[in-house]
Amino acid sequence: MWGVRVIIPSKLRSQVLGQIHEGHLGVVKMKALARSFVWWPGIDQDIEKLAKACNGCQQNQNSPKGAPLNAWEWPSKPWDRVHIDFAGPFLGSMFLIMVDAHSKWPSNKMKNITSESTINVLRTIFSRNGIPSRIVSDNGPQFASQEFENFMQLNGIKHIRSAPYHPSTNGLAERFVQTFKQAMKSSSNDSGTVSKKLAQFLLAYRNTKHSTTNETPAKLMIGRDLKTRMNLLRPNIENQVQIKQEEMCDRRKTYQREFKDGQSVVVRDYRDKNKWTPGTISTKTGPVSYRVQVDPTTIWRRHADQIIDSNISSTEQSISEQTTLDNNTSSEHGNPTENEHRPQKPEEHKSNQPTTPVKRYPTRERKSNKLKDFIYN
Repeated sequence: MWGVRVIIPSKLRSQVLGQIHEGHLGVVKMKALARSFVWWPGIDQDIEKLAKACNGCQQNQNSPKGAPLNAWEWPSKPWDRVHIDFAGPFLGSMFLIMVDAHSKWPSNKMKNITSESTINVLRTIFSRNGIPSRIVSDNGPQFASQEFENFMQLNGIKHIRSAPYHPSTNGLAERFVQTFKQAMKSSSNDSGTVSKKLAQFLLAYRNTKHSTTNETPAKLMIGRDLKTRMNLLRPNIENQVQIKQEEMCDRRKTYQREFKDGQSVVVRDYRDKNKWTPGTISTKTGPVSYRVQVDPTTIWRRHADQIIDSNISSTEQSISEQTTLDNNTSSEHGNPTENEHRPQKPEEHKSNQPTTPVKRYPTRERKSNKLKDFIYN
């Protein structure tokens, strides 16, 4: 005896194990039953071996504890890995579900589930979004057929199939199927066809932030959010800008000045000579922009604010400038005849008396150098 438990010799242990396993209670309950009556070294290991060797216990045992979650890597660009699955029969139709792993952008088509029709739908979607690098699917017959595999190989797509009867491997598509069915069932009392309800659901889903990426599928897929009727609630920025521009134009009280081709004008001269230079309108380049010809070889581009209507031609201005230049030259060299007869103004007479210069600074007192060389004892 070992306490209240009987120590069983080795030749009787198999019979005692048979009695313990008689009710097929499972490993835990068989150990509890044995600890109430018997004991021998290694009794727990013997009970576990007995349960594993029983065909009935092995056939009806529960599934093991789930393996640690192994998440798919997040693709760095849209439409790189796509998860596909079929939903249905649902609402009298079969729905092909496609979800982009990067943006969570869903695509949905109503088709039957043959390989040929599936390939035709994929061609249509690929023509809009391009060909993905990888496609993840389950082991449905339409995805496992040789025709579908040939289509994948011809387009350079790596086809990844999940483990049989393990839908969580393709969890991205499976989760969207659940969301899609729930939304479509909730809209059963709404008016409209299934196609209309499907379009409304996809528009709302694509324009709503996803819990994983914290961005809308539309933003990550096409770089912008989709415009919906909700956008009409926001103020129109374009209209506000136009109103502000009109108010600024009204505050500036002026009139629209227009010039015709060949019209004589003066234009602003930003060189060091004259402020205005005459010219002729050559061409109108914009609402308030012109090309002005100021001489036979020079054309300036000026705004209407830099142009004034004038009757002075560029030829007259050239003559005027030449006359002014001649007068200045004559004044510089001097006319001896005119200088001889011109009376001299009183203030122009030069005085012969010497002028005392005005001191700018006060007189400095210089110290005497008389005792400079005196030495004190």
